[in-house]
Amino acid sequence: MSMDSDATTTGGDMFADELCDGPCECSDGIDNDGDGTIDGMDVECTGPTDNDEGSFATGIPGDNRDPVWQDCFYDGNSGAGDDGCRYRSECLTGELPSTDPDCEVSAACLEFCRGRTPNGCDCFGCCDVTLEDGTSLSVAIGGSCSVENIEDETACPRCVPDDECVNECGTCELCPGRTVEDLPPECTPDDAGMPVYECEDGTTCATSADCEDGWYCSLGCCLVNLI
Repeated sequence: MSMDSDATTTGGDMFADELCDGPCECSDGIDNDGDGTIDGMDVECTGPTDNDEGSFATGIPGDNRDPVWQDCFYDGNSGAGDDGCRYRSECLTGELPSTDPDCEVSAACLEFCRGRTPNGCDCFGCCDVTLEDGTSLSVAIGGSCSVENIEDETACPRCVPDDECVNECGTCELCPGRTVEDLPPECTPDDAGMPVYECEDGTTCATSADCEDGWYCSLGCCLVNLI
């Protein structure tokens, strides 16, 4: 589900055209990787400033990953702290327990990043990706990780989602690797022959044009992304 946020354009947001030197692949209205899905409805798009529709990589400098400190994965840069988020990398990998002070998520980080976080992911790019057999893996998206190599632990390192800033995958929501065909029977309206996706806050969308200005359609739900 997408969550309400009072986030503003401060804290690292950049205009997509500036960041990508032209329209970013995940907000240009084109099926860049030819998989039949476009922009935010493509499972490998992480937001409007994602310039690589063919993998979980963002296609921008730094790929939103810092070796020591993580920031909001979805704000278009990898500068820990400028958005209120400063999260030790070992918290993401599970090497540090969630009770460690370096794993504490600030109120500023929650306010800025949680509303930008796609279904099934946390603020730092740890996402539960559904596999073809219905099971799921928690992986740190980015780099060379893609749907095709999701089970490769080198390309898609395992991670531990942060419970405080995770956007849980709702019962009838689309999430990484989870399509309409994967939704449970209770997501089927009485007058429909197959399930339909819904968003727990009611902001269902097919494209960003269905969302308010400054919002982005990600996996069928509107997220805060002022670009």
